[in-house]
Formats: sequence, structure tokens, C-alpha cells
Amino acid sequence: MKKIIACIAAIVIVGGAALGIIIYKNSSDTEQVTAAKEVIVTRGNVTAGVTESAAVSVESLEQTFDLSLTSTSVSASVESSGGGSGFGGGSGGMSMGGMGGMISGVSSRSGGSMGSTSVSTSSSSSSLELIIDKVNITEGQTVAKGDVLMTITQDSIDSARELLQKAVEDAELALKQAQIEEAETKLSAKYEYDTRIAEGKNAETVYQAALEEIAQNISGLQSQISDLNSQIAAATDDKQISQLNSQLESLKSQLSSAQGSRAADELAARQTYEETVMYYENAEDLYNVSVSGVGSSSAEAQEAVDTAKADLEAFEEYIKDGNIVSEYSGTVTGVGYSAGDTLNKDTAIASFADAESITVTVNVTEDDIAAVNIGDAVDISFLAYPDQLFEGYVSEIGSSSSSGKSSTVSYPVTVVVTTVPEKMLSGMTANVTFISKKVKDVLYVSNKAVITEGADSYVLRQNSDGTEEKVKVSVGFSNGKVAEITGVSEGDTVLIKGKV
Repeated sequence: MKKIIACIAAIVIVGGAALGIIIYKNSSDTEQVTAAKEVIVTRGNVTAGVTESAAVSVESLEQTFDLSLTSTSVSASVESSGGGSGFGGGSGGMSMGGMGGMISGVSSRSGGSMGSTSVSTSSSSSSLELIIDKVNITEGQTVAKGDVLMTITQDSIDSARELLQKAVEDAELALKQAQIEEAETKLSAKYEYDTRIAEGKNAETVYQAALEEIAQNISGLQSQISDLNSQIAAATDDKQISQLNSQLESLKSQLSSAQGSRAADELAARQTYEETVMYYENAEDLYNVSVSGVGSSSAEAQEAVDTAKADLEAFEEYIKDGNIVSEYSGTVTGVGYSAGDTLNKDTAIASFADAESITVTVNVTEDDIAAVNIGDAVDISFLAYPDQLFEGYVSEIGSSSSSGKSSTVSYPVTVVVTTVPEKMLSGMTANVTFISKKVKDVLYVSNKAVITEGADSYVLRQNSDGTEEKVKVSVGFSNGKVAEITGVSEGDTVLIKGKV
């Protein structure tokens, strides 16, 4: 209204008769000004009710950069330990010089532990650097979900994509390596199993052969000693006798050693026999133990492949055509980046006043609170948008009361705003009308445009040629500001006249 009055004053200054302003003199030569304001006949709803005012509360939303930034390297490795030979597989065999080597070879049976494959993953210290090329938003701007907020430089996109693709390639290579090593583990375990079965079946034969070999070794030495004694008895040459005696002493020494170790050699052979039988009887269990971990490494490597591919797909989905788009609709209240900055998880891309979470909490007196119910529709106007009407509904009625400085008791009532102006900021003043009566889809005009003469009502309609016409109308429901009327058409221009 202040703007209208100022406009009229300006028109009066520059000269008078424009826009329906008429200047005339009365009998005392005092100037009188009649001002005419144009209003339009509008179709809509006319409502009445209790109106209360309060500040708007707008929930703040933040859009962050939540894409995984660190590239991952993956590798597979194999660890293996000793695989033994079969029964009697050691070196040393039987010799005329003693049985120690043969027994050592027989008893050096391995437990047959197999190789194990493991996959290791590590995160590189270098991060994917996505650099801002252009920022398309400013504080106070209203955006819709899907609007482009910022663009990313193509060079940084290409570099990030290369790192993520390499992570996929490394993971796939590790998977193949793990699969190969696990296959080798299975083959080795199968070979050990087959060896244990074969050795177990021949264990008795080998054991008896070892005992026979020990006995034959002693018997052979005894036979050689007997032959030498005969040769010494028949010899006549002192030198020959001396040589034979020397050989005899050596054989006696070997015989004494063999006889002294016979029990130990036979025990060692028995122990080796029992060990071989044990491996034979447990061959299947040992095989299962050897291959029990097979598959876990390749499964881990496959998981790494899936993760690397998912990271790449998430990157492609996020970056799309190099644009970062808004996840929300609302008014921009903060921008976290400028051109040349690098995206990071600690700084929000932008913050918004959420268009879907705007509320107003007003105090309603105890005289009026009984007529207010959860879910009731309300009309809302904003001080910043005086000529527009918006909608909402009652979401909460507080149970606690307050009287403030006066003795009037009031209750807090929270209203959710469902239709909002283009720009909505927290703290704006809202006038909330709790509707007691509403007529829908009618023609209405400002009460000031209606002229009452006795029992009849009229409006002053302005025709397209600038002439004025007095039109009789019927007045229906009025809320004190606008009134329902019939007798004119939607879009008609009517005049409100007054003197200043």
C-alpha cells in the first residue's frame, strides 16, 4: 500500500489527470483529488478465520561429496612349507660302513604340509582429485532436484577414471593368480594323498625288507670274518698274515657296531613303518586339511574385483557428463567451492533451505484453539510476498501453554507449508489463517470496490475504451478483505475511488 500511495503522489506531482485522478475546486477554492485504484475480478477461494503471525523455520540440507576417493591395489601371494618324500625317501641307503644313514633316510618322513594362498589389499596414499571447473550456483538462488550445481574439469575426470580402471585390472589379475595357486595346491595335495596311499599299502613289505637288510648285513660281516680266519690259518707269509689280520680287525669293528645298533635300527624301522601306516590311515583327513582353505583366497580376490568394479560404476554414475547435480529442491544457502578447488568429503558441496521442510509455529489463544485440529488446512501469506496466497496444514498442537506478559493463555501450533514462493528463507514472516469458513471457486474482489446504496450493491467497472460503467452486483461471503460477487466476469477491471 505504501508503494501505491507513493506512486499516486508522484503522478499528482507530474500533473494530475492521469490514471483516473481528477482535480476540482470547491466553493472555498480548496483543491480536492479523487484517486482511482484498479483491481481485477479474480476467481478463487474466499476464506475467513483466525490469523496469527510468526517467523518461518526452514530445515537446512547439505549435499556432500560421498564418492569413494581412494584407489585400491590388490595382490595375491602363496606361502608353502616342506613337502616330504615317501617311506625311506632320504639319502644314505645301506652300506657296508654302517646302518646310520639308511635309518636316517627311513625316518625323515615329512608331515606333508601344503602351500597356502592369500590375497592382500592395500589403499594407495594418492587420492582421486576431482577439480571444480565451474560453479553454477550462488547463495539465495532457487534450484530444483537434478539442476547442475558444478562442473568438473575433464582432465581430473580422466585421471580419476584411469586410477579406478587400474584398480579393477589389478584385482582381476590377483583373482587369476589366486585361482592358479589354489589349483596348484589341490594338485599337490592330491599327489601327497596318492603317495601316502601307495606307501601305506607297501609299508609291511618295506618294513620286513628293512629288518632283513639289517640281519643280512650282520650275517655278511660274520661270514667275511670266518673267511678271513680261514685265510689267516692257511697263510705262511708274514706280510700276507699281517694284512689279513688288519682286515679282520676292521670287520670285527663293523660287526660290533652293527650288532650294537641292531636294536636301534630295528626300532627306527618299526617307527617309520608305524608312521607310514598312520599317514595311510589318515590320508583322506590330511588331504581335506590341505585343501580346506582352497577357495577362500579366490573368494576374497573376487570380492576385491566386485568392489573395484562397483567403485568405477559409482564414479561413472556420479560424475556422468562432468556435472554434479542437485540432490534437493530449495533455496541455496551456502556454496562450498570455487573454480579450481578440489572436491573433498569434509566440505559440503552446497547447503539448501529445504522446500519440503518449511514450518511456521504460531501461538493461538485459548479462545480459538478449540477450533484448530491436526490436519486442518490453512492459508498462508508472507510479508515478502503480500499479493500471493499459499497453502499449508496443521501438523502439531502443543500441550503446554504460555501467557507471556498478558493474561491471555496461548498454545503453540505448528503448520507445514505445502506451497511455497520461489525464494523461501528461514526467518521470513508468515501470516497463518486458520480457516473457519471457505467458499471455493468463486469470483471475488476487494471489499473497497463494492459500493452500497440502500439494499443494492454496485461496482465501478472500467471498460476497454477507458469509460466507466456502474454495474449492479450480488455480494456473497466476505472475510472483511475480499467479497464473493456475481454480476461481473473474471478478469474485469473495477475501480476503487477515494479522495485525498
